[in-house]
Parts: sequence; C-alpha cells; structure tokens
Amino acid sequence: CSQTIFKSDFTEKNLGIAINGLICTGSREAVLAQIRTKLEEGYQTLKLKIGAIDFETELDILRSIRQEYTSQEITIRVDANGAFSPGEAMEKLERLAAFDLHSIEQPIKAGQWQEMAKLAEQSPVPIALDEELIGVYSFEKKKELLNMIRPPYIILKPTLAGGFSGSDEWIKLIEEQGGDWWITSALESNIGLNAIAQYTYTKKNPLPQGLGTGQLYTNNIDSPLTIRGGKLFLDNDKKWNMDPLNLLY
Repeated sequence: CSQTIFKSDFTEKNLGIAINGLICTGSREAVLAQIRTKLEEGYQTLKLKIGAIDFETELDILRSIRQEYTSQEITIRVDANGAFSPGEAMEKLERLAAFDLHSIEQPIKAGQWQEMAKLAEQSPVPIALDEELIGVYSFEKKKELLNMIRPPYIILKPTLAGGFSGSDEWIKLIEEQGGDWWITSALESNIGLNAIAQYTYTKKNPLPQGLGTGQLYTNNIDSPLTIRGGKLFLDNDKKWNMDPLNLLY
C-alpha cells in the first residue's frame, strides 16, 4: 500500500521537508528543556504558543531563550491563537519585537479584518494569518480578505482551506501580493498527514513547514513518515500498517 498521491522526490528519493519544532507551553525551565531537546534533534525553527499563561511569564521565557540562543541559531515563531484584544495587541507586539521573532500567528481573533489590517501594517513582528482563512472558500472572498489585510504571511491547513485546490488559490493570491506562506497539518492521522506532506513538497517552499503534529498522537497509524534532523521524510524502507485491528487501538 504505497499511499502515493503526488509523486516527487519526497515519495521516490526520500528527500525531506524542513519543519518547525513544536514547543508546549509550560514553565521557563520546561520550555528551555524542550528547546535544548529540539536543537539536539536538528530543528532550527521552533514554534511556541503564547497567550495561554501570564504574558510577563511568556516574555521572560522568550528573554531566557534569546539570552542563550541568537536569532541566527534559532528562528522563533509564536502563535497567539487570537489571544490578544485589539486594544492591547499593538503594545504586546511591540514588547515581543525585542526578541527578534520570525512571525506571530493570529494575534487577535479571526473576523476583525479592519483591526487585523492595522496590525499587519504597523506591527514590528510580521503577522501570519491562520484561523482567519478558515471558512473563506470563494476565490473572490479570499482576494478581498488578502487585499484588505495584506499580511506578510498566511498559514494553510489544506483540510480546512478547501483542500489542495483551495490551498492553490490562497498561494496564488498571497504570492501575487509579495507575501509568503507555509503549510501546516490540522491534527490529521498519518494518512492525512501523508497526503498533505506530499502536496507540500511539490510546492517547493523553502520555509520550514508545520507538519510535525503526528507526534502528538498515542494511537496513530503506523506509517513510513519519519522525522529526523528537523525534517519530515517518507522512509521507503518502512511500511504502512493498515491492519483493521490496529486502527481500533
């Protein structure tokens, strides 16, 4: 069972896709320990969730990271998941800018296009739209959203973005604006992640992608998908295990 959908050097020659390492929210010591582990594993881009705990504590964690690692050593992306209110967002973005971040995902909740447009124009930390794209399916509506907000980056979850054809439309539109993008999975099993990874490789985007979510499962389907050195590979020496009994546990 090859599960090949998009034939490429990813499926045929075991070439990998650079991905970001996910860092879970926790204490300063726990986060730094995760970062050291990710660096040992070969990751160069890390993604941290913010907005779930006290903001001063989050700033302290970022400060600790930058005291140990420069932006040349680690690229840091943060994801606010809409945690900031429009009134406080700019002040928080200005404080976050001190830590030389690559980008911040969705600083305010989706659906506030005018407020997001102001932030995208003025923020010292480049903004990446994520949840903002979900549920926007028509080409004209996508164009309207990007024309109004003009974000530096968008993040595509193909499962929630109208599939691969819908993702193609988003990519076309953001590139026409001079913006960039990366693709992330949305907690699919390895079957879905495999399809998304194969599609992603064909797009030849050099930015690290967000395709490491398969590690979050304890009961995922055994597959040839393998992460090593901060890259996702389809290891042709490994096999899919589609035994129905295994899928139940």
